[in-house]
Amino acid sequence: MKRIVFLFLCVLSVYVYHLNVSASSYQGYEKISLSSGKFLDDYTDKDYRDYYKKVHKLKFNGWRVYIVNDEVKATFISETLFSYYNDGYTPIEYEYSLERKSSSKIGLSATGSIGLKMGKTSPKFKNNLDSALKLSADYSVSEDEKETYKMKFLVDPGTQVDLYVYGEGKVTNGVAARYSLFIRVEKGGFEVFLVTTEYQRLEKKKI
Repeated sequence: MKRIVFLFLCVLSVYVYHLNVSASSYQGYEKISLSSGKFLDDYTDKDYRDYYKKVHKLKFNGWRVYIVNDEVKATFISETLFSYYNDGYTPIEYEYSLERKSSSKIGLSATGSIGLKMGKTSPKFKNNLDSALKLSADYSVSEDEKETYKMKFLVDPGTQVDLYVYGEGKVTNGVAARYSLFIRVEKGGFEVFLVTTEYQRLEKKKI
């Protein structure tokens, strides 16, 4: 009995977590929201009909682009790394280690006949749509970093502790059409997501 009590009084748990992070998977984030406007996934058929009118004027060669949301602020929680609640009567000490690899801070999405491809360091739109969008230099930056975090903390009785990756970014989306000899050969929606900041957030709350 004394041994059981001792184990409750002194509990040490060690977690080692390996995480690969890529902005290209932003559509699978746990939570993501825009300060205004909507994501490409939320465009309705009516939206497309209205927006396509902006790019239907024939052109000898190249892209016509209509931007609907221009660098709108986005906030997100990409993943919950750790969640634990203590429903006992004594504090529980945890040691947590995270090995995290950030592979890219650029995420792209497309609909219709607009295609995507993987460049040497980051995803790209096919047929040079990237250039037609005239994105700033920030959007061409891709990172390949490996970081290790270690932390110790107490989970008090009646408390839940959540550790998650929080971040902010900006989203640009709209529609585009590509022409060749006055013939429309591609048409669809596009979206570009750029992570501007990302960090771990530890949150404690009563249960």
